[in-house]
Amino acid sequence: MQFAKAFQYKQWANTELLHFGERQLSKLPDNDREFFLRILNHTTVVDSLFISRILGEPERYTADNTVETPTLSKLRDTMHQNDTWLVNFTQSVSEEALKRVISFTFVDGNTGQLSVEEILIHLLTHGSNHRGMASRVLTENNLERPKDTFTRYLHQAELSRRDVA
Repeated sequence: MQFAKAFQYKQWANTELLHFGERQLSKLPDNDREFFLRILNHTTVVDSLFISRILGEPERYTADNTVETPTLSKLRDTMHQNDTWLVNFTQSVSEEALKRVISFTFVDGNTGQLSVEEILIHLLTHGSNHRGMASRVLTENNLERPKDTFTRYLHQAELSRRDVA
């Protein structure tokens, strides 16, 4: 299933970015360091909110970010937990379950409806957008950023793709 591959990529890209962040976070000015952590925490909170909605469980958050900025270690743990859940879910979700429409209330109080498939697409695009924002902080400070393209991931994950004549 293609969603599974896309979420495997998301997990890999998140891990790559956090690895680069860990090596270089101390070289960032305070405001950029905080932005790097907070923008990635925002994606993690949003992932958590939508995972709760898919599961029909109470949401752990009442906003789209936390008041306190997490440590990189805490962020990594929560992000890994969410990414692992999403990979496992997309490896086994049925086409019928993808079409299920979920009604919910956004943290700003507005109501909405999305299919599980639309939620998954949102999480992929949302995460990609904010990883780009975090990577830009590294670039703007003349630091190394990950080369986290989907094609690079595929060629690392599936080495046989390199075996073409």
